[in-house]
Amino acid sequence: MQLRWGVAVLAMGAIALGASSVSAQPVRVDVDPSIIQDSPVLQRWLVSPPDLLNDIYYAPIFGTKLRVGLMSRDNRLGLDLGIEDLFIGASPVTLSGSYQTLFPTPESSFDLKARYYVLPLGSYVNIAPQVGYRQVNALTERSVSGVEVGLQGILVLSPRSADLRFSHGFTNFATNAELSVTAVTASYALGRNFWLGSKIEWRRSPLQSDSRVGIMLEINLP
Repeated sequence: MQLRWGVAVLAMGAIALGASSVSAQPVRVDVDPSIIQDSPVLQRWLVSPPDLLNDIYYAPIFGTKLRVGLMSRDNRLGLDLGIEDLFIGASPVTLSGSYQTLFPTPESSFDLKARYYVLPLGSYVNIAPQVGYRQVNALTERSVSGVEVGLQGILVLSPRSADLRFSHGFTNFATNAELSVTAVTASYALGRNFWLGSKIEWRRSPLQSDSRVGIMLEINLP
């Protein structure tokens, strides 16, 4: 009986060893050369296979964009300039800034902020706490300035082709000069590097409340 058990154990070990050696051998897949020739993606992957897990965590599904646009409030036109999500190295930290002015009034505003994206950069949905500085000039003949804290959410409808952003921030929170700014932005790629965007923005403070809309041309930076 012991001899039979010994033979059985040896047989099972041989089977396991054979299975592992078979699975360790590379699997060859024959692909029509014309398919490879017509596919830049396959050509790139054959030279440098992608690390998909690394891409999900560290390769942003959205990019840095320069913005030039027109905005309107109370039938008056203004200029909207900005940069969105300038990445700091390979980290999830970005810098953003914008400048707005309304013609022919002296009203203007600018802001600088840093964001930290909480979820992997390859996620279709992401959120980022943000902190920075905002100044609004000629707000009912007064200026409001100070530290701004807030939050941004981003929904990527199509990687580097379409996205939707929602942001909300407070300047001088819980003071008599408190200013809150809420913005919803939608962007769609017209080509590889050019996007068309639209934005709705609401500003609220004890001094003045208003809303504005804008249309923007965005340039996607590599």
